[in-house]
Amino acid sequence: MEEAPEVEKEPTRREWTGFWSLIAQQTQSAFNEKAAQFLLIPLGGWLMGKDSKMELIAPLLLSLPFLLFAPLAGWLSDRFPKRNVLVACAVTQLVILVGLCGAMAAQSFQAAMVCFFTLAVLTAFFNPAKTGIVKELVGSRHLGFASSIQQMTGMLAILAGQILAGLAFDHRLHGSSDGWQAARGPLWVITVLALPPLFFSLLIPRTPRGEADRLSPRLAFQHFHQMKDLWRNPELRRSSVGIAFFVGFATFIHVWSLGVAKELTSGTTGFGTAASKYMIANSLGMASGFGVASVLMRRRIELGWVPLAGIAMTIGTLLLAVPDPSGRGFLLVLGFTAFSAAVFLAPLNAFFQDRCPAEHRGELLAAAYLQECVGAIIAALGLTAISYIRPLAGNPWWLGIHFALIPTALICGAVTVHSARLVPAELVRVVGLTILRLIYRIRSSGTEHFPQKGGVLLLPNHITWADAFFLTAACPRPVRFVMEAGFTGNTAVRLFSQLFDTVPITSSKPREALRASAEALKEGHVVCIFPEGQLTRTGTLRELKRGFEIIARQAGCPLVPTWTDGAWGSIFSFEGNRFFTKFPQRLRYGISVGFAPPVDPKDADLEGIRQGMMKASAIALAERAGDPAQANALQLSHINALQRGADFGTLDSDPLPDALPGLAIFEKQFDAIRRESPYPDPSSENHWLGGNALREKIESSKLQPGGVFFDFSDRATEPLAHPGWLHCPCLAIGGVIVAMSMPDPPKAHPGSQEQPGRKPGSHGILLPGFWLDGTTLQGPAVPNGLPLPDGTTVDEEGFVFLTRDQRSAAPA
Repeated sequence: MEEAPEVEKEPTRREWTGFWSLIAQQTQSAFNEKAAQFLLIPLGGWLMGKDSKMELIAPLLLSLPFLLFAPLAGWLSDRFPKRNVLVACAVTQLVILVGLCGAMAAQSFQAAMVCFFTLAVLTAFFNPAKTGIVKELVGSRHLGFASSIQQMTGMLAILAGQILAGLAFDHRLHGSSDGWQAARGPLWVITVLALPPLFFSLLIPRTPRGEADRLSPRLAFQHFHQMKDLWRNPELRRSSVGIAFFVGFATFIHVWSLGVAKELTSGTTGFGTAASKYMIANSLGMASGFGVASVLMRRRIELGWVPLAGIAMTIGTLLLAVPDPSGRGFLLVLGFTAFSAAVFLAPLNAFFQDRCPAEHRGELLAAAYLQECVGAIIAALGLTAISYIRPLAGNPWWLGIHFALIPTALICGAVTVHSARLVPAELVRVVGLTILRLIYRIRSSGTEHFPQKGGVLLLPNHITWADAFFLTAACPRPVRFVMEAGFTGNTAVRLFSQLFDTVPITSSKPREALRASAEALKEGHVVCIFPEGQLTRTGTLRELKRGFEIIARQAGCPLVPTWTDGAWGSIFSFEGNRFFTKFPQRLRYGISVGFAPPVDPKDADLEGIRQGMMKASAIALAERAGDPAQANALQLSHINALQRGADFGTLDSDPLPDALPGLAIFEKQFDAIRRESPYPDPSSENHWLGGNALREKIESSKLQPGGVFFDFSDRATEPLAHPGWLHCPCLAIGGVIVAMSMPDPPKAHPGSQEQPGRKPGSHGILLPGFWLDGTTLQGPAVPNGLPLPDGTTVDEEGFVFLTRDQRSAAPA
């Protein structure tokens, strides 16, 4: 038997401090690099005038180091602790910037371009280390969030560096008309700002050393070997190609917008300002996209956003041809296009980092960066070719600045279609869950208990037809559902099963069904089985069916009892004794999913899992309840006893209803109206609730027929001396409603199983939101626990039994 996977360790405070120190280092380093480089681009334009091709040459110089040094950069991050590489890069940046200041003082543009290229080389070595260390610091669970934050802050730093450098150069050039002087002053400031990254790099905790081989001459020529390793894994190949496409697209947007600025200003005075405005829109859009992606992926990596973002990129690219480049509309479209590109990249980047094996992460990241540079070079070369062909062709109108948008949009569309075909389930899941979240406000609690790796058998309650969607939205990992193969005859169900990779079983072949489920668990999936085997029509947990414990033992994986709280009352539940044929009571319906601690497969039995599921119900209820009385009111709303929005009767001389705080909140919160009367008249109200006083009145009543009596009296389990009334024994202790009986719900269809709402001798069914710790009742309605009389028992259907002596000792 395989060992059950352990819950992934949460990052320590020291590791989180290291992560934010890494963010601070990369942010300041990116600002320094881009500010220095963006001083040289307008300086080149000032020196060479309109004939300058700096905006086209720069992307090639920035990409070339990745082509030349990718294997060495990857080896460095795999051979040495990544933290040491980051410290070395911080020191090296300071040295290069000092050398760049010397080149400016000597007014040597050639020497300045050597420093420009050297900064790009440094980035080639810095990127695999700063990207690869993220998972070592925060782990898989927070990787989507951390990766998006890293990209967002890096983009903001690039934005700030480009804007400030361009504006500073133009301002100083306007005052002095000397490009060297315009660039020299800001560069000294940038050099001083290279000191903080060194300090931040020292705050990053030490990380393990890699397992790469010793340095050898052949390493310089291992580009194709690394690419072969990268492409051997289909997941890494597809995600890295998508990342390379993004880099090519981003390069196109960047260089194309610089070309637009050059068209407007002839590449002279005002070019830096115009280019900076475009960079503001571009970078702010991209940074916002990464920020939104960090929220969208705060719990897990969502690949379904990739094709959706691709559609937006295609539309944005085409729309760039519409507005005037000097107007605000152009800036808005440019920002929207960049925003979409960031949402496209973020899931791919996080997915790629997560799938890279730790021992070769630096090498694979370097190979991916190599691919990215190819994408950037293709985009830059394409625009360069158009810039040379255009004058040779006589500057025709159709070959203007907007021409390049057409092939780019077509490529975006093709990539979007391809990505949608690769991740159809993720796409449907994201779209479906987005719509679902517009209707339901879904929260989850207890996710810290959930194993992050390996097979997990999820065991939830089953309240509605939409439970699978609620669980998919709330679970921190993708879920595969077990489905009876006979249901796949329905087209919609068959499509669902194909998209969500369900585990098909056949009830007529139980051994094969057990084996199929166990195999899916052994493969490391989260497999969901509804152990009740039916939808509840009472709102309470029904009797559990056997089989799941055998599956878990065969797979050797943990079982996670789960509860969906708040689903009773939605149109998909049996509330009101019918499915679907009712209007939703409100939109943004509150749903809370609770996960109990995992159960070892050796300890799994029906009673233990039932207790675990009830504990999960308390965890889920606590997420929605503000105080104990409100918790008890919510418990009443979860069962098919007192109806929401319906009247119920009480005796005006009966003190019991006023002694139940949860009942009063239930009335107010769920529009249930209490009608007080001097005698029980079922012709006015069908449902009546009370204690000893109401029982005595009913038993002495001559009215026929009767109504439904929720009996909280001392003699609740004794037969009612009035056959016309439907007797529903209930239990309240210390003002807290603990259990309720209810009328047996009608069958949803002829083949539905019987679900009793009452049982002779019982006080009703234990309310969801309670669980038993020995003989003490626990849950948010009883925050300090509620001791039950010795000998209290709860059977396999949740019915609570007390002896006569115990009933008299349990105060209402």
